Amino acid sequence: MGKAHRSGSYQRRAKQVRQRANADPTTTCWRCGLTLDAKPGDTWDAGHLRDGDPTSPLLPEHSSCNRSAGATAGNRRRVGLKPTRDW
Repeated sequence: MGKAHRSGSYQRRAKQVRQRANADPTTTCWRCGLTLDAKPGDTWDAGHLRDGDPTSPLLPEHSSCNRSAGATAGNRRRVGLKPTRDW
C-alpha cells in the first residue's frame, strides 16, 4: 500500500464507502456487479475506479475482486505492460 493510501483523506473516504456498502444489502460490486451474498467469505473494500490512482473515486468492491485487480495490475507492471483499463 502506497503512502497516499495511508493518508487521512483516503482512509476516511474508504471507510465511508465500506460503511455504506455494509449498511445496504442490495449494494453491488462495481467491478463484477454482484452483491456480497453472492461471494460468501468476502467483505467490502473501497475499490478505485481507476486502478492504481489513489485520487480516483472509490466505489464498493468485493475484497476478492479488489485483490485480483491489484494483482493483475502489479503483474502487468512488472513485465512492462500497460494497465488493462485506461480510464
